Amino acid sequence: MIGRFELTYFRGFDSYVLDDLTRVNLLVGPNNSGKTTILEALQLLANHGAPSILFKSTHRRGEALMPSNGQDADGRERDLHDLSHHFHGHRLEEGAWLGVKSDDDLGWIRLAIRQSRNEQSQDLFDFDEGRLQTFVLDISCSAHDSVELAVNDDGSLSLSPDVRRTLAARSLSPTRPARFLAVDALRSRELVEMWDKVQLEGREAEVVNAMRILEPDLTSIHFLSHRRFRGFGGSPGVLLGLRAGMPRIPMGSHGDGMRRLLGLSLALVDVSNGLLLADEIDTGLHWTAMEDLWRLVVESACQSSLQVFATTHSYDCIRGLASLLQSRPELSDAVSIHKIERSLGSAIPFSGEQIVTAVEQEIELR
Repeated sequence: MIGRFELTYFRGFDSYVLDDLTRVNLLVGPNNSGKTTILEALQLLANHGAPSILFKSTHRRGEALMPSNGQDADGRERDLHDLSHHFHGHRLEEGAWLGVKSDDDLGWIRLAIRQSRNEQSQDLFDFDEGRLQTFVLDISCSAHDSVELAVNDDGSLSLSPDVRRTLAARSLSPTRPARFLAVDALRSRELVEMWDKVQLEGREAEVVNAMRILEPDLTSIHFLSHRRFRGFGGSPGVLLGLRAGMPRIPMGSHGDGMRRLLGLSLALVDVSNGLLLADEIDTGLHWTAMEDLWRLVVESACQSSLQVFATTHSYDCIRGLASLLQSRPELSDAVSIHKIERSLGSAIPFSGEQIVTAVEQEIELR
């Protein structure tokens, strides 16, 4: 389990530390303080700096480039993700780098930009040389050897066939599984992938029981496989079974909160022994569900040996967590809040007992 986490020159941070981390960690702070960035850094670390994780981050943030030419010379679609936004100052230049490390077996990663040597150009760059810079992205980590990738003049990666084969051969499974739950609902494909794992492990009842936080009459969950049901009920291919004698109802009929809770419930099964990274964990959920939500998350984390990092702007979310800890004080050691203030260089941690005291005394933690 991660007890200390550091990131350097990553997005808006020049250097930042989170210490005294616990099984469940709630990140709070004002807008643009870097809470989501910390989740992204954890996901990148867990995946050994894989470019695909960088691409997912730029896609979530709307940082993908608008192409002037949609394909490469050999007909392949171009990669349109601008890597510059991952580096402090949004600049790709000689000597730019970023680093992420933890005190556990996730180890460290380092991504660095440097000028390419002339003899490398033919091997790394396979696109129109007229639109390329001679920069190279070097990805190194504690898990295996480094790899070099060419960078186009628009900040996107240029992957030659040889480099693609190198990446495929180098690819390792994450040290621990990591699942990022963005503010927007999970794509249907991701929900189906997680549901398949739940069924293979025979854990459907756990997910149904978790979903009863919002629908006490829920008895079953059903995913429809035929493509004609995509978009069905506003929530593709998912039906909810309620009381006996009632027809199964599209999950979309229950609102966004049910879809969000389904994604969270599935992820808690999907990342056993891994990392759950939940951005604005309370999205779509009423304040009255907060204590039950945290009971689900904390108990699941303890039982499945997973570590949770979540963010929130909501005091109702914090109050629900404090309410759980008041009724279940034995869970206090598993929970902490970390206030993110970029100017301080490190997060301010609050233990479970301090969370309860702060809420009782109406002290603002956010």
